[in-house]
This record gives sequence, structure tokens and C-alpha cells, in this order.
Amino acid sequence: MKQILEQNSDAIREAGQALVDIGSELAAGRIDDAFERMEAARQKYVEWQELDQAILDIEEAVSNRTNTLAVQQILTELISSVLGIAIRKGMN
Repeated sequence: MKQILEQNSDAIREAGQALVDIGSELAAGRIDDAFERMEAARQKYVEWQELDQAILDIEEAVSNRTNTLAVQQILTELISSVLGIAIRKGMN
């Protein structure tokens, strides 16, 4: 995840600044101005699409890791069962 963030650091920095600007408008109670800034930022910062892709990459990496761990756990349980059966048969 850190590597993905580092690869997209410029886009993240720009998006962060845009969010600060939008947040300033919201904090001042200028909701319409905040929406205008948001739309302007969306058009200006094509990198936001890269951020969306980075988010998807991170979610996929986490999901793959979770799935991998689940498969490893299942395989460990299966191997343990097979070994247990083999050991019990060998002792008889």
C-alpha cells in the first residue's frame, strides 16, 4: 500500500491541497463555492483519476492478501487433517 501511495505522491499532494481549499469553503459556510471548487478541481486535476485507480489497487491488494490468508488457512487445516489421519493409521 505504501508503495502505491509513493508512486502517486504528486497526485496525492495536489488532491490534498484541493481538499483543503474545498474544506476552507465549507468551513466558511460557502457550500455553493465549495461545490464549484470541487468541480473545478475535478476538471483541473486529472490525477484524481489516478488516485481512484490507486484506491482500487490498494483495495485489490488488501482483498488479495485477505483471500490468500484464507486459502492458506484452509490448506493448513486440510494438511493437518490428512497428516492426522495418516499418523493415526500408522499407529494402528
